[in-house]
Amino acid sequence: MRKIVMLSLAAAGLSVSGMASAATLINAAVYGLNAQGATTGTVWDTDPSNPTYTLFVQYPVSGLNGAPVLNPNDQTISQNVGSGPSPFLLAGEGFLPGTNQDSDLIYRLTLGFLGGASLTGTYTPTTNTFLAGSSAVIDGLNYTLNDFSFRRFGGDTVQIHSATPGGDPNDYVGNFTLGTTGAVPEPATWAMMLIGFGMLGFTMRRRNRDGVKARVRYA
Repeated sequence: MRKIVMLSLAAAGLSVSGMASAATLINAAVYGLNAQGATTGTVWDTDPSNPTYTLFVQYPVSGLNGAPVLNPNDQTISQNVGSGPSPFLLAGEGFLPGTNQDSDLIYRLTLGFLGGASLTGTYTPTTNTFLAGSSAVIDGLNYTLNDFSFRRFGGDTVQIHSATPGGDPNDYVGNFTLGTTGAVPEPATWAMMLIGFGMLGFTMRRRNRDGVKARVRYA
C-alpha cells in the first residue's frame, strides 16, 4: 500500500511540476491607429520579409549595457519568456521623416508566440495611457500584456532596418512588460492529479478500516 501511495503522489507531483514551461515570442509589431481605432498604414515590425520599418526588441532590460537586441539587423526573433515579470525595450526609426511629432494618435502592440497565441494592447501618447492589455494561456501559464508605450523623442538610436544610429534624428522608443498570473493545468494534468489523490484517499480509508478491525476485542 505504501508503494501505491508514493506512486500516486509522485504521479500528481510530476504532473504539476511539468505542466508549465516558457512561452516563445516569435514576432512583434506596432501599428498606428486613428481616433476610431482603425489602422493608418504606419507599421514597425520584426518580420524581415515585410518592407515596413523594423521594430527593434531588446531583452532583458536589466543591465542595459549588456542586454542584447533580439533583431539588430531585422532578422527573425525567437525568445523564451518564463514566469514572472519580463520587461522588454522597443525602438523604431523616426516617422514621418523630418518632423519630431508622433505619427499617429494611438499605437497598438501585437505579440505573436510559437503555437499561434497572441497578445495585444494600445497606447495613447497624448495622455500617456495604456489600454486593453490581453491575456492568453501559453504552454500552461497565463501570460498578460501588463504595459506598453511607444513614442517619439529627440534622439537617434536606430535606422530603418539596423539597430545603429542613422537616418532620422528623432526616433521612437518604448517598452512592454509580460507577466504571468498563475499556472493553468491542462486536462490531462487534472486527470493525473485526480487519479493520484483518488488512489491516496482509497488507500487511507482502507488503512483506517483495517486499523479499526484490529482494535476490536471480544469478551
